[in-house]
Formats: sequence, structure tokens, C-alpha cells
Amino acid sequence: MGAGIAVGPGQVLTAHYLVLGASAVEVTALDGRANRTQRIVLDHESGLALLTVERPELHPATLAINGAQPGMPIFLLTCTGEQERRGATGHVTSVGPFEAFWEYMLDDAIMTTAVNPGLAGGPLLDGQARVVGVVSLGLAAVARYSLAIPIDLFARRRALLESNEPMPAEERRAWIGFYPQGQEGGIAVTGVVPGGPADGAGLKRGDLVLSVDGQTVDSLRDLYLMLWRKRPGQTVDMQILRDETIRVVEILTGDRYEFYR
Repeated sequence: MGAGIAVGPGQVLTAHYLVLGASAVEVTALDGRANRTQRIVLDHESGLALLTVERPELHPATLAINGAQPGMPIFLLTCTGEQERRGATGHVTSVGPFEAFWEYMLDDAIMTTAVNPGLAGGPLLDGQARVVGVVSLGLAAVARYSLAIPIDLFARRRALLESNEPMPAEERRAWIGFYPQGQEGGIAVTGVVPGGPADGAGLKRGDLVLSVDGQTVDSLRDLYLMLWRKRPGQTVDMQILRDETIRVVEILTGDRYEFYR
């Protein structure tokens, strides 16, 4: 379950992991009426998903492009179930880089002091009730309680998401299907996606990543920037430390859009 934002008469925007792998999604409106989706479009790069519903009767929210600034007051709206809505208030603490352990990175993530009292995917709004972001994650850090994906990303990629064509090849990043975690002493592999490229190449939980294609990586950002120089279907050589032995794992990168189709 999750929340969503009407961005068109028949369009709902939400966090993509809420519908990842779903063959069907049901959207329940404020009045309790259920509305099935005709189309689900995932955007793995932004972390957003655009749903097209069967009955285009929604009232779109107003979007505030480039609206989030440190210090500005914000509020968020969400739900805890089909009929219960909740909100929270706070301030934007920062707008900047964020890296996550599922091959995901944002340049302008919105960090706030608001604690999300319900489900993810709802709107982060400014003082004029304009959407500045999509609430994605809860964070257990002082002054960084909620993270939102900037609505600017949706605005820039909207034409791609609304198109009936597959995501263009130039928009697709190489994907290996693993969960790297930055820690003292390097980047550790905390798991792999079953059946994904890393799993097939023999990468294992507990491996310590030392370099990618011969270049040392010291952070998740370094790691992702190195990986994303490649396109799906290209090979990447990852030097790892396992059981006090350095070895090189050759991985044929995959296409996340095809894997989760």
C-alpha cells in the first residue's frame, strides 16, 4: 500500500518501489471509490512511477518546479488506510545528494524535519499547497526525518513517462542487481537480487568492493558513477576482497526495465 498524487485527470504519481513488480494496481480516491490502472510506468532513475487510471476524474495538484529551498516550511499529506488521512508539518533542512543501497542516487534529494505519519508516495507541499516533492523514505537521522524526490525530476521526465514507447536506450543505466553499503573500510555487498546479473556472476554477500574497471571506488557515489558509464549489456570488471583474497568478478550488466517488466 502507498499514497499517490494526482498530476493529471487520469494520472497518479507515486514512489516506484510501491508498485515495482505489480501486474495491477488499484487506486482508491478520497471518496472511497476504487479505480483500476490501465498503465504502470516505472522510472528507475528518478524513483517515480506514473499510473494511468481507467476513469479520468481526478483533480490534478499544482506543481512547484524548483520550489524546495532549505529553511522553507512544508507539510506532507498521506494515508494510513483507504479512509484515513494524516498530515505533518516541518521544514526543508537541505536539498542535495543522496545515495541508497539499491543502485539509486539523487542529486537534489529533499530532506525535511517532518515525520511521515503514514504511507510513502504522498505529496510534500509548500505554503501555497503546491507539490514540491514525492515523499519516498523515512530516515532515522536528526533533522532528516523524511526524504522526498523533487517534483522537478518528474517535470523533466514527464514526456518520457507519458509516452507509449519503451524507455529509450540512452536513458537506461547499466544494472547489476546488488545491494552495496558504504562503511568504514570500503563498500560491502549486503546482498544480491536473485536471478540478477551479480547473482549470475557469483558476487556474494560480504564481498568488499575495491574497484570497478580498474578504478578505485571509495563511496557509493563513486561506485554508481562508475557503473553508470556503461549501458545494459556491457561488461564490468569488479575487483573484490573475499576471504582475504582479492579476485575479479566479470559481470554482464543487465537492464532493470526488462528485469522488472
